[in-house]
Amino acid sequence: MKSFTARTIRGAGRGKGLQYPTINLDLRDVPADIEDGIYACLAILDDEANTRNAVVHVGPRPVFQDDRSFEVHLLDSDVQTSPEQVTVTLIGERIREIRDFPSVDALTQAIKEDIVAARAMLSTHASGD
Repeated sequence: MKSFTARTIRGAGRGKGLQYPTINLDLRDVPADIEDGIYACLAILDDEANTRNAVVHVGPRPVFQDDRSFEVHLLDSDVQTSPEQVTVTLIGERIREIRDFPSVDALTQAIKEDIVAARAMLSTHASGD
């Protein structure tokens, strides 16, 4: 498991528009050895008492022809105000590589599938398997 703490930055707001809001992290704080892709993670928002299950996207955003980013989508929770920093612990193996999709709808379907996979990995991690 890889853990690190990063400062948050303002994103473009696309995740919220897709109904999957994200917290964007400053890439300067993200370890360079994390391969681009989708991961399950535990996210600690500012302090240990605020730990959430999440799914992470790290890499370029080809559907939007946009640069590399590190985005955290919290599962089953929402935050009104972005935290100052987030501590991320990646759980398990990468769910998938970054792919281009022919449409935003196809991307949204892939996000749904990524969340199902992340939940399964987080559930297995929580049960100690």
